[in-house]
Amino acid sequence: MCLKKTCITAVLVFWLTGAGLSSAEEIDRLLAAVNGRVITEGDLKMALALNAVLTLGKGVAQPSRQEVLDRLIYLELTRQELENFPVEQGDQSRIQASVRARMNDLKSAYAEIGGLPAILRQLGLQEDELFSYVRLQALVDRFVDLRFAPFVSISAAEIEAYYRETLAPPLARSGSALPPLDEVASKIKEILTKDKATAAYVEWVDNIRSHSRIEFFANTAPPSEKKRP
Repeated sequence: MCLKKTCITAVLVFWLTGAGLSSAEEIDRLLAAVNGRVITEGDLKMALALNAVLTLGKGVAQPSRQEVLDRLIYLELTRQELENFPVEQGDQSRIQASVRARMNDLKSAYAEIGGLPAILRQLGLQEDELFSYVRLQALVDRFVDLRFAPFVSISAAEIEAYYRETLAPPLARSGSALPPLDEVASKIKEILTKDKATAAYVEWVDNIRSHSRIEFFANTAPPSEKKRP
């Protein structure tokens, strides 16, 4: 099971509002229910489309339907917990700034291949749906920073190990100069803190799932019986 940032990006827009993503005209086939909140075929298709927006042109293998369903279950559990997570005004401003920056990055990235609106139309998405997804990503990131990061401890030995084993080898292969440790130590600490905070978040959601009511409907196998993303 993976709930790191790359997985968290394949989220559904309706988790900001509690509303479904499929159109009112479409009658969705029910796939699963998480503590009574259903996940439908339309939700799954939306998640697949959002994932395509994020990975288009990057040579990244698209996840299977079952993998995406598994992610949606974990993210729905997160959404339910975030309903009780107060967001202070300062955090709201930070989240909004992050959303604006991310949307601008996406628009710039797609500018040379027809523009973001054209890509969204091809995938059957609206820009406000993508905006809501980006906002949820920022909200989850902020939640991880506030809830888990303050309890993370990074030792000097861990920083040195990352410097030697993770940073140095690719630079050596490319012929690039390795910067002095003291110049990159703070950045390495930031990366390691994020990794540990995310791992704590994953463990937290796993624990919530073990005490939650997860139901699967006809012809939908529990993700736990499949290969996890």
